[in-house]
Amino acid sequence: MKPLSMDVTSFKNIHCGLFWLVSLLAFVVPATSVNYPQAFYYAAISLVLLGLFVVIIRTDSQPLSKLEKVMIFTWLFYPAFTALDFWLRTGWIWSQFQEPSRFILVLPIFLMVRRFGISQNALKWGVFVGAVIAGFWALYQKQELGIGRAHGGTSSLKAAFGDISLLMGVMSVALFQPNWSKDWRWGFVVLISLSLGVFASLASGTKGGWISAPILCWVLVSLARHPTYTKRFTVLAGITTGAVLIWYFSPFIQARVGNIPLAVVTYLETGQVTDGSASIRLALWHAATLVFIDNPLFGVGPSNFDASKLPYIKAGLLPAIVGQLDAAHSQFFDTLHESGIFGPFMVFSIYGAFIMHCRQYLLENKGLATAGILLAVGFIDFGLVEMIWDINNAGVFFTVMMVLIAGQLSYEGNTRSTVD
Repeated sequence: MKPLSMDVTSFKNIHCGLFWLVSLLAFVVPATSVNYPQAFYYAAISLVLLGLFVVIIRTDSQPLSKLEKVMIFTWLFYPAFTALDFWLRTGWIWSQFQEPSRFILVLPIFLMVRRFGISQNALKWGVFVGAVIAGFWALYQKQELGIGRAHGGTSSLKAAFGDISLLMGVMSVALFQPNWSKDWRWGFVVLISLSLGVFASLASGTKGGWISAPILCWVLVSLARHPTYTKRFTVLAGITTGAVLIWYFSPFIQARVGNIPLAVVTYLETGQVTDGSASIRLALWHAATLVFIDNPLFGVGPSNFDASKLPYIKAGLLPAIVGQLDAAHSQFFDTLHESGIFGPFMVFSIYGAFIMHCRQYLLENKGLATAGILLAVGFIDFGLVEMIWDINNAGVFFTVMMVLIAGQLSYEGNTRSTVD
């Protein structure tokens, strides 16, 4: 009996050690996602290596559910389809495979977390710290450095900085739900992270990410004890009022959004690009649509957008400036011209399966499940105007946070079923 006791003790020690180590890394990932790239990437890599170690030395005692199998299938189908496309059509392009390969790399993290779990407190405080750091970093850039648009991340991109900051601000509201739903004073803590996350987004001037605000707030109402459509529309009215006030009192915001209506109308009426954001995106989406119409089944493959749009430019169907840009600046339109009808299917099936996985745990863990839905919905919206997964820190943030949340929800579900 003694050796058996030692084995059980050793297993408990390993379990406890992994739990706290993975929880620490789960804190570091969101806390450093917008401003400390080395810590961010080292934490993500460490999670992958730990996941591989756990998968190699131990099989999971809990069989995968049907929805988990579907979710994993969507993660693997995307890189498999891309690799097959390279093999049959374009030749290997590692830079183009970096984005889909992340979904293979994070699979061991999911399997590890669903087996050993993580501390939800570590995750929520990591998101809180990330939102707070983003807000103060944006304030420092604006006030002390005199930078017009705040930025951060590995590529110092304004879009990823603003989008992730906004998302961490709203995710903190969801993750702290078990606290503020029982003690209203926790609302002040949440208000700090939410305000600073929103401020960082506004300071970045990333207007593409702002379109997600009404949808994110709509989802946030689900955290209420009795969510109703009346509450949802009331929140939307409040958001609209706040947006109008921010626009009215902020010349910076006016400058960022004031030219959008005219630029859009001008392009739709004349086909002329009049700004470097709204109308140029319309022109690029127009180009991607024309390429898709002529190649609807499998698209033209990665890195072929430049050559594919030239005939339309020569025919006068697109403005010449489109030839100077090599991307569609939209996750939807980029996958549409690259992979045809399979492109959006691959991308949105990943989002959809993850959302469905989170939804089935809303009653058991409303805060964490809602945070997962916010993560997916936010990136869907961000991807409408950006190739969001293609931005390094944004792509790593989404994939790692997705498997951490999905794995923890599965772990809690498996634990409950074992107890029952």
